[in-house]
Amino acid sequence: MGKNWIENFEGIWREPKATARNWREKNKGKVIGWAIPDAPEELILAAGAFPLALLGEGIAFSGADAHFQGFACSYSRSLLELITRGELDFLDALIIPHTCDAMRAFDLVVKDLANIASVETYRPPRVKDNEASIRYLREEIERIRNHLGKITGRYPDTEDIRRASHTVNALKAGLKDLKKEMNSGRVTAMEFFSAVQAGMVGDKKEVSSLIKEFVSEAEKRAPSKKGTRIVLAGKVAEPVEIISEIESAGFHIVDDLLVNGSRYVESEVDLNKEPITALVEAQLNKIPIAGFYHRKESRSKRIIKRVKDSQAQAVIYLIQKFCEPYEMEVVGVEEDLKKAGIPVLRLETDYQQSSLAPLRTRIDAFYEMLSR
Repeated sequence: MGKNWIENFEGIWREPKATARNWREKNKGKVIGWAIPDAPEELILAAGAFPLALLGEGIAFSGADAHFQGFACSYSRSLLELITRGELDFLDALIIPHTCDAMRAFDLVVKDLANIASVETYRPPRVKDNEASIRYLREEIERIRNHLGKITGRYPDTEDIRRASHTVNALKAGLKDLKKEMNSGRVTAMEFFSAVQAGMVGDKKEVSSLIKEFVSEAEKRAPSKKGTRIVLAGKVAEPVEIISEIESAGFHIVDDLLVNGSRYVESEVDLNKEPITALVEAQLNKIPIAGFYHRKESRSKRIIKRVKDSQAQAVIYLIQKFCEPYEMEVVGVEEDLKKAGIPVLRLETDYQQSSLAPLRTRIDAFYEMLSR
């Protein structure tokens, strides 16, 4: 009988405080949290600190609503709730990406409210594929590099960054292997997404070791019966249990563009290049989130390409309630997918989702429609 890998990985990402505390006890270093979707994790590692992705939690709001509007996305409000409760006081520093209006407002509130020694902003460029963005992001990465050196007392030199990049690359290579097994039907999508979130939250080397063991076990599994092939688009799969609902309805998830999925996995750093240059390129080459752009390839074209490459039959688009960038984007994406003859189901989710039953009804209906 093999391990319950979902439980193994969930034990890491559902307990971020315990995960960080265990690392701190072993390594005596700083713990630096970062809000999704982005932060240069490699720089945090290179500075001798522990990069901890803050994934948000499905907790009831009390303190957050005194400081933030109720129509902000549940991710930003859940982080704010954790801060008002003192649940993130164990962090030595926090990095907040300026990726949308909600995160910019969150940044301003947290700097006044949080009992965290350092709250810093990370400002990635909106356009991903031009020379100005490359120059700008290099300056931004250097600024964060200097900031981390002051926090940790260890300025990350080029060899530190190269070693850290190798560590993160090894994790992502293992996750890519796991994704291949998901496509073959030997690994469930729930196992894959749980592993990705463990990699975002946990010790990179320890999670890499777990994933290597899991892949070795998965290769010996018999492929499960495959269902209707789909691609997941949107920002995040949250609550992550939505993945199980989609799979149990009969769908076979073969690809995704999600922040807590393939977007994280597909962002390795080129170790053959100068470390800062390679890190800048890796950040720019990530799948663009809503509000960020590649001029040569729109979000719709990217999704359609992944559908065709993976031989998927449909798309399920996951959108967080009150996430304005994705709410604005999804209308055009739906139109483009329908013009391309690709069926699409839009599902609005929430970290505070009390029941997935209404969504399951719509997922089942979509599956039945595709099965006719």
